[in-house]
Amino acid sequence: MLRSPKPAVALALLLTLLLGLPPAWAQLRVRQNPRGKAHPFYLKEVERRIYQLTNEARRKSHLSPLDKDDTLVATARTHSNDMLTRDFFNHVNPDGKAPQDRIVPAYSRTLARTGENIWGGHGYDYSDSKLLARVIVDSWMTSPGHRANLLNPNYTHLGVGVSVLGKEIRATQNFVQRQ
Repeated sequence: MLRSPKPAVALALLLTLLLGLPPAWAQLRVRQNPRGKAHPFYLKEVERRIYQLTNEARRKSHLSPLDKDDTLVATARTHSNDMLTRDFFNHVNPDGKAPQDRIVPAYSRTLARTGENIWGGHGYDYSDSKLLARVIVDSWMTSPGHRANLLNPNYTHLGVGVSVLGKEIRATQNFVQRQ
């Protein structure tokens, strides 16, 4: 009697997945302030790579690249930090402020539209900035709403903020169309 190859295939697939995972928990560092309380820090290289990957996706879709905007970087970082320090994961913060409520006041000029993508992860090895940025952008590109933001032809500027606190990572993309 012949045996079904299904258990062997399942085992091979499981081993492939397990062996391919980075030893993330052992890699994570917690930075502390002088009083000993942990606080978030930024992954600037991951931010830079997310910006590049976003514009690569836009080019492949025959769209103009987004300009990096320091004001949006600040609002994106602030939201990523806020999600970590106040332990929530949402576009609307505990004070009831939505992306537009956080982005518009930071600008001295009028904006036609705003948008935001957020991502959360636990236990990722952030020492490989190229891989982490790819994971984040790929997850956005496979989500219809996030993909729509990334490929919105009306957006002109982008800011990316990626923060880490302990084993938690949060990434925020803020988009605007300037008038």
